[in-house]
Amino acid sequence: MLLLHQVLTQVWDENSIAKRLYVSNQDAAVMLQKIAAAGICRVVQEPSQGFIYHPASDELGELIDQLAIYYPRNLIEVTNMIHSKASSSSRVQQFADAFKFFKDK
Repeated sequence: MLLLHQVLTQVWDENSIAKRLYVSNQDAAVMLQKIAAAGICRVVQEPSQGFIYHPASDELGELIDQLAIYYPRNLIEVTNMIHSKASSSSRVQQFADAFKFFKDK
């Protein structure tokens, strides 16, 4: 998510994400699909097929902006959360779920 946030105009595919994050293409594809489902990025066809940073709301964009500031200042805490004992797919899901917004009942 923060990679996409760094270069707002870059189109990312699973191969480019996999190389940057040292994960398999399959894991990168799952991550991209989940952050797209969470409204953090969207699928584009031009100039090439992939994903581009595009928060679904201003509020979500502001939260991601805050995370981009928080992350480098608190790298150990964020890294510990990412590398917790939870399985890889559940970590990604937990992180994506943190950006879902629910209407008050």
